[in-house]
Parts: sequence; C-alpha cells; structure tokens
Amino acid sequence: MAKARFVQDGQSIDHTPLAAVTAGDVVVVGTVPLVAKVDIAANALGALSVDGVFDVVKDTSAFSAGDAVYWDENGSPVGGVALSGAASSSPSGNHLMGLAIADAGAGATAVRVKLTAAKRTATIAGSVTADDVTGSDSSLGIAGKAGSSGAGGAVAVVGGAGDGAAGGAITVTGGAGGADSAGGAVTIAGGVPASGNANGGASGIAGGAGSGTGTGGAASVTSGASAGATGTAGNVNIDCGAAAGGTPGTINIGAANAGAIALGKMPSVPSATVAAAGSSQSDAAAIAAGFTLVTAANGTKGVKLPAAAAGSICIVKNIDAANAVLKVYPNTDDAINAIAANGALSMAAKTSAIFVAYDATTWYTIPLLPS
Repeated sequence: MAKARFVQDGQSIDHTPLAAVTAGDVVVVGTVPLVAKVDIAANALGALSVDGVFDVVKDTSAFSAGDAVYWDENGSPVGGVALSGAASSSPSGNHLMGLAIADAGAGATAVRVKLTAAKRTATIAGSVTADDVTGSDSSLGIAGKAGSSGAGGAVAVVGGAGDGAAGGAITVTGGAGGADSAGGAVTIAGGVPASGNANGGASGIAGGAGSGTGTGGAASVTSGASAGATGTAGNVNIDCGAAAGGTPGTINIGAANAGAIALGKMPSVPSATVAAAGSSQSDAAAIAAGFTLVTAANGTKGVKLPAAAAGSICIVKNIDAANAVLKVYPNTDDAINAIAANGALSMAAKTSAIFVAYDATTWYTIPLLPS
C-alpha cells in the first residue's frame, strides 16, 4: 500500500475563509502568513500562496536584503490604515513571514519578501545553526530534556574553537535596566530534586585546562563597578545554603590544589560586645566566632563558646572595669586546653586570648593560658 499520495505541487494550499478575502490580503494560517493571489468568497474554497516574492506593506522598520521579515497582524503600515497589519522586523508576538530580498528604508511603504512558509514551533529535531537567538516574550528558556527513566539531558554552552587563534568567549549578562531601574540578575544554580532524598545538582565555574606547557584559564568572580562618583561597587557574596536543621555547609578555599592563597586586603571578622552572665555553663552568655568584647565579669559570671568545629576561631577580651576574673566555658561536652570537658577557663581582667578549635571537641588558647 502506498505510504503517500501526490496532491499538489505546494506552491499554494487550499483554503476556505470564514470571511471574504481580497487579492493581496495576508492570511495567517496557524502561525504562517500566506498571501491570496485572487479574491476568495466567504466559505468558498480558494488557494493561498506559500511561495513566491511579494511586495508587502510595512511599518517603519528598516530592512536590509537577507533580513527576516515578520507579519504583525496589528501593525500600522507606512501611509496606510493604522493597526491594519504590516510587515515588521520585530519577532516579538509576530509571525515569521520570509526574508527581505531588497533593502527597504524606514520610510518605505513596502518591503520585497520571499515567502518561506516556515512555522515557529516549540520542538525542533536535530541541530540548529543561527546567527542570533532572541526571545520574543518575557522569558527565553533553554532547558535540557526531562528524563523519563534516567538522568535528564544536559545543556552545554561552548565557545567556538579557535583556528590558529583564541577560542570564542562566552558571556552571560543580565539585561540592561531602563531609566532608574536595576539591570537583570544572573543566576547559576544546580537543579533541585523533584522528591525523595536525592542531592541537589552542583554548579561550578572553572577555567579551561592548559595544554602542554600552557597555563590554565583563570576563573574570576567580580562585582559590578560603580559608575557615578558617589556610587558603591557591588558586593561579592559567597555563602552556603541554609541547613534547615541539618549540618551547615563548609566554604572551602584552596582546600586541595592551591599553592598559596593571596589576600589583597586583610579579611575582617565579626565583632560584638557581650555582657557576662550566669554562674555555670548552662546560663553563661553565648558568644559567636569572631571578636567578642566581654563586660560585666565579676569572678562568677561567664561566657560560652560556640560548639567546637575544627578551625573555628573566637577572640575574647575581658574588659571588666572591676579587675574581676571572667569564666569562659566550652559548649556542651567540649573542652578548653587541659581542663576537663565542660569546665571553665578563668581569664584575668584586662587580658585577651584567641580560642582555636583543634577538632570537634577541643579548644586551645593563644597564648596558652593557665589551665
């Protein structure tokens, strides 16, 4: 049995309009703009051209030969009836009609168009090559194929390979803001599992590996510069996701391969003033990592360190005006120096010490205070 039967040569297609069509009218069938060569009565079978070259009324768009031409059903033709329909250079909300085969300036009343009968579709099989891709609505989405019984499809954005020269760069930039409006943000985030106890997807920024004796590509994260004389440059924020009751994440810098870590400026640490309180580990005033200026010591009152975590640092200054000792307690089941777990270290008035967590249970002081 034949799989196909010839119907017509495809230069035109049958069409039965609900309202009368005049020769030269542009009729959109689905999303494809076609042209009537002759009049077609309402509810009568006629034909629309899907191929050929036509001079089409246009709005104030300027065209160069080879430009894409779109049909705007509500466009206003130059010198014609407003909102009656016109060819346009804008794809936003319009239908791809064909391509211009001759230049047409902004003031021209028509553009010469080669119809393409192309239909914009949500699904394109195979590879696509294009000069530019521009969204036609408020969101241009690029998404990998959803997995049906396995992993979802990856999305790769790769600069072009160089031919005796550098490869092509890739730039991801938020949209420019209008007058007094912020520019668009750029977000790079790993995927979120749909359900269950699966891990979230990782996100990474890495320079390209060098070849032979070449140097690997740098990876940079830079905030936006201020434009005005009194403007402020943007911050660079690196943080972990919320733990939601679990273990907080760790920020690792140079943990594996770094030969050195260079700081252009000394980092700052959080600082706070806390009044000593209580008379035991359970009711001492809690302090956090960073620098803490402690007041109100009286020989009995104290402060309590956070739970020990290897590498954590607390700097404590007993500034008591009465020359009283300050009690410094570890967190529950932790220890300070050689003191038994949960026992307090006595800091003399006007002294300071750096408490460094060696592991998840032990703090040591610098200098090593009597203990």
